[in-house]
Order: sequence, then structure tokens, then C-alpha cells
Amino acid sequence: AHVSQFPVGTYKKAHRHGPGAHVIIISGVGYSLLWPEDGGTDDRMERVDWGVGAMVVPPNNWFHQHFNGGNEPARYLAFRWNSQQFRFSLGAAMEGEMDVIVKQGGTQIEYEDEAPLIHDWFVDTLDKVGAQSQMAEFIPRLRQPT
Repeated sequence: AHVSQFPVGTYKKAHRHGPGAHVIIISGVGYSLLWPEDGGTDDRMERVDWGVGAMVVPPNNWFHQHFNGGNEPARYLAFRWNSQQFRFSLGAAMEGEMDVIVKQGGTQIEYEDEAPLIHDWFVDTLDKVGAQSQMAEFIPRLRQPT
């Protein structure tokens, strides 16, 4: 299990893993995008809006990404079988590692490799609550030329 908090105007990198993860929202509002491993186009992505007390359970090996869509930090508590510290086998291979990018055989999509529409949707969500994206620090294409 782990707790993760992310500031207003930010979101987590997309990643995938085996079954059984339960993400419980303990503060803030936002949404998660989920899509099958072979998907990633806007017609295959599912948006799940959430607030305090909601739970997101990504399907086996589906990519998913969590977005703070509000005006305060968002925090979640995530439970999942298996970790780098506590190994547990569910009888199925757990391919890749969370901190290794897909291009190198891992399970995480770097911000610069995500579909641009993902950030565009995020900006649309933030506009509705009067917040601004802080993702230029992480996504080079969003930076203004100096």
C-alpha cells in the first residue's frame, strides 16, 4: 500500500500492472483515464470522475492515469498485490516494472510520449474550476520558448 498526494494542476504518469489494485480517493476531486494495453486512442479511453470516498480498480494490464481536476491537492491510498519490497505471485507473470518506460520494455508511459489530447482534456477540466496546468515543468512541448 502507499499514499500519494499530487498538487493542483498536476497528474500522474500513465502506467499498467497486473490485477487487484484498489485506489481509494482520500482528498480532492479529479478523474482517472483507463484504456486497454493495445489501446490509447481517445475512442478506447474511459474517463472515471472521482471525489473523496471513490475507488478506482484498473482492469488487468490496462493503462491508467490519475488527474487532479480540482482546486486543492488530491490524495489517494493505493492497495495492490506485489511490490518491489514484498514479492507475491498470483500465478501470472507481472511483466515490466513501474519505473521503466514502455519503450524499454516497462509499464510506464513518459509524459512526452503520451497522446497530446490527454493534456488538452486536462486543461479543459481545469478551466471549469479556474485552475491552471502546472505540467509544463514535466512536458517539454508545453514550455514557452525563451
